[in-house]
Amino acid sequence: MTPRIPPKYWDEIAVRYKQFRDGMVKFAERLLGSDRHMAHDLVQETFKAAALQWDTVRTRSESVQRAWLYRVLKNKVFDHWGAARRYGESVSGRDMVTDLDTPRTAISNLLLQKCWKVIDNMPCAQRRVALLKWQGGWTNREIGAHLDIASSTVRVHLRNARNTLVAGLGDEVVFPSEWRDDDPGEEAAG
Repeated sequence: MTPRIPPKYWDEIAVRYKQFRDGMVKFAERLLGSDRHMAHDLVQETFKAAALQWDTVRTRSESVQRAWLYRVLKNKVFDHWGAARRYGESVSGRDMVTDLDTPRTAISNLLLQKCWKVIDNMPCAQRRVALLKWQGGWTNREIGAHLDIASSTVRVHLRNARNTLVAGLGDEVVFPSEWRDDDPGEEAAG
């Protein structure tokens, strides 16, 4: 059973919700790939989490409250991705291989599911970087700015994620010998 939000805080929380909601929905949509309904749901879940901790959150400055809300929202998006992987939502018809003969299609789809299982079991930072890179198509620089880490740290997480994936799948999948962990031209861009 979820604890009740104290009525004395309803007005304060409503003010912050109206103030930050639109920007947070846009932020969540960007991370989710334009899923507006899920973005709204996750923003509401974020404010529910804030409301349940409002005794602490309310003592912070407005900018700290905003940063806290965005960080919680970002974590909820990542949790949503992980849940989607666990329950097979992301292994939909468009993700599955369908252009091969039936036995090869079945084997390819099983390997895809194993890949997602290995990714789901990666350490949190490694998984987040891998999902932003491999699923979101973000550059190392974008990932670093978004997660507030250096591009070199992003490269380390990607290298470790690749090593984890290769180790987790063993000889079942042949990966390119030079699987690059940086974006073409990113170093030249400075």
